[in-house]
Amino acid sequence: MIQVRFHGRGGQGAKIASRILGRSGFLSGLQVQDFALFGAERRGAPVVSFTRMDNEPIDQRGYIDEPNLVVVIDDSLLKEAPGQVFYGVEPSTPILVNGDPNALGILTRDLPPADYYCIDLNQIARQTIGRVFVSAAAAGATAKCIPAITPAAISDAVKCEIADSGLTADLAEKNVTAAIEAYRIAPMVNILRSSHALRAGELPWQAVPYLGSSRFAGPTIRHRGSAALRPTGNWRSERPVIDLTKCKRCFLCYLYCPEAAMQLDEENFPHVDYDHCKGCMICYEECPTDAISRRAEL
Repeated sequence: MIQVRFHGRGGQGAKIASRILGRSGFLSGLQVQDFALFGAERRGAPVVSFTRMDNEPIDQRGYIDEPNLVVVIDDSLLKEAPGQVFYGVEPSTPILVNGDPNALGILTRDLPPADYYCIDLNQIARQTIGRVFVSAAAAGATAKCIPAITPAAISDAVKCEIADSGLTADLAEKNVTAAIEAYRIAPMVNILRSSHALRAGELPWQAVPYLGSSRFAGPTIRHRGSAALRPTGNWRSERPVIDLTKCKRCFLCYLYCPEAAMQLDEENFPHVDYDHCKGCMICYEECPTDAISRRAEL
């Protein structure tokens, strides 16, 4: 059985990536299982999604403790959420990271030992889709590691999943292009088959991934709120930029911002708190005067 674990942030498409991979495996004749782990996730918070594939019926459920492949859609999670990303990872476990291949050494410095690979999914998405929507590209790059999955199956899976999400046929075709391009340039990674067996009396760890042990029923928070003190804007792939000469001070961006990252000055003009803005671009969509533009985060 091949077990793949996707790590991303809310809104980046880890769930859709696992669904595309699962459907492409199914279309290639494999038994599959794909699902996401839902807890207190919100846009920008770390999320986990899973795909299992086998030639035989799959009788396991729940969290993937010992993955054959880990896919990290946001490289900041390598250091911000290491308890999740590296849980069950061995030195030989392949980790596919969305990042600049030329920066692999710097990116993985001081991280736990693993078999790291980098592919710039953001750049692929910008070139093929026009924006950083990396679900299809992440699934395509992952599928390269599974010989049973064909490019044709990936294309069909992307079309089905994108259609199910309500996007247009044109956008679906662009995502197909992104998936196939990622498949083409992704490294061929040797995924070892799972051979781990639970010891007698040992329960599978199916709690939320940051607990670290099935002995705990839930996370315990021992200090008061500190969200304002912790920068959370580093997951952004796009940023809103305000042209104050077009702003009519309607306050819609201020009201709609889900992270309270829009601040008003003494004259009630809005300004973006980039330390906490996560790039959801809701302000861009809601601005009636087009005073807010979207810029790629470099």
